[in-house]
Amino acid sequence: MKNLIVTADDYGVFPSINQGIKDAIRNNKVNSVACIPNYKDSVKNVKELIAEFGTKADIGCHLTISSGEALTVQNHEAFCYDKIFRPFGNLDIDAIEEVPELLEKELRAQIEVFKDAQIPVTNLSCHHTTLTTTAGLLKVYLKVAAAYKLPIRSVNISPAAKDNTYRTILGLLLRQHVPLKKLQEMKRFGKKINNYLNQYETKILTPHVLESSHYGPIPQAGFLDTLAGLEVKLKHKNLNKFFKDFSKNESTSAELMVHLISEDLHLLEQDDAIDYPGIDQNYFDSRMLEYRSLNAFDFSAYPEVKMSFWRELA
Repeated sequence: MKNLIVTADDYGVFPSINQGIKDAIRNNKVNSVACIPNYKDSVKNVKELIAEFGTKADIGCHLTISSGEALTVQNHEAFCYDKIFRPFGNLDIDAIEEVPELLEKELRAQIEVFKDAQIPVTNLSCHHTTLTTTAGLLKVYLKVAAAYKLPIRSVNISPAAKDNTYRTILGLLLRQHVPLKKLQEMKRFGKKINNYLNQYETKILTPHVLESSHYGPIPQAGFLDTLAGLEVKLKHKNLNKFFKDFSKNESTSAELMVHLISEDLHLLEQDDAIDYPGIDQNYFDSRMLEYRSLNAFDFSAYPEVKMSFWRELA
């Protein structure tokens, strides 16, 4: 039997995203939620989720150094503009790597937001995958995961081209903020990251693979209205390929990463009042496509794959 975790990212901030994730849990399409820890209503929103669904969905802490307000490193120029984290396209990676103790303190503080509220955190992931960008950042991330004895999202991304494309785009965005040598290191590290994790001094549990083909596409004007049906078919094609490959290969566990949003116009209007930089509303159409695709996909066509939880990783 193959074990699959389906995680919806970015819960806890925008009402439309929160509701889209709740819908998918109710429809038995999602059983893991990556929750933003540094929004003013994060704890309240996560407690509402738990009150409604109990243990039907695992709660993960979605660590961030590229969205919202910092908890411990406010006004530190390596991390922030005033109190707000630098956006992922403005990360000052060299400067952050020079103060690993401050990065560790911030990550721990974000986890403690949930732990102090007696919210059972079962896993860690990172917003915009920032903490897996370089060896220096990953080392701190793994140290924190080991300290809390928590599994993390897999660094083995499928398809590999997704990770390569992301690193290329991030490199282009960071050209004015990061030295060329560091940009080259970021690109190369994508091919070394699995070995780095496997050789780390403490065993950190992860699913064997992170399936990311369901994500996207990039925003385009009018896309949702004109090409939604075709895009959903493409997403289903990708999901079928993933399930077939997963059923046959040696991996016993996988995580499917999704980004969802409700199509409720009233909730979308409420989103406009939210002040949380780092979750790009330009991508809300692509979240709607993922919502339609995931909720319409027939998981029962693959009885050899069962919905699993983070605690079942081995």
